Amino acid sequence: MSSDAMTEARDWIAAYTPRPHPELGRGGVVCPYMVKALRRRYVDMVEFDANRGDEALAALARERLTDLRRRAEEAGKDRIYLVNMIVPVGLPSDEAKAMVGRVHNALKPEWVEAGYMLGDFWPDHETIGLHNDDFRPFTSPLPLLGMRHIVPADLFFFVKHERDPEQRLWCLRMFRKNFAPELNEYWTGVLEDAEADVTRELSTVPLAG
Repeated sequence: MSSDAMTEARDWIAAYTPRPHPELGRGGVVCPYMVKALRRRYVDMVEFDANRGDEALAALARERLTDLRRRAEEAGKDRIYLVNMIVPVGLPSDEAKAMVGRVHNALKPEWVEAGYMLGDFWPDHETIGLHNDDFRPFTSPLPLLGMRHIVPADLFFFVKHERDPEQRLWCLRMFRKNFAPELNEYWTGVLEDAEADVTRELSTVPLAG
């Protein structure tokens, strides 16, 4: 079972992420960074026995983040193309999906604060695309947990997918803390506009009590 799952995950990543998609809503491939990541063999995948539970998956994810940060130091500018993926095996898809969702939600703040994205993938994922609300970019044939370095374009994920304004503001602040000195004029403007928008949104929220 496990080797089949790893093969399925690898085949999906290779066939889906570096290619165009008719529902993407823009030109180009689904994930431009994965083109170089796959070509240079920067994608590292490991199995996880999902019967071990949430805490074990979280522990493995932290180990993989430590490994990713070590690899980033060695890779220099190529660090943005490094990817670590965890493939849970041994449980029915719905149970593995629920596990990935729980662990993703619990660990995401740690990753964002460290300057990394933590991604959850599974069949029929409900999250919409950035450029087309009918596109579901995180739909995969089996549940997966992935991580990579944050890049400037991830600002749009924070703006569109973080519906809670306080959480969105926190993500933007973490982004600024980690990347402000590296941003060009365009991305600096995007960040400032996003911060201004969420500040205005929060000013309209009634105070509790």
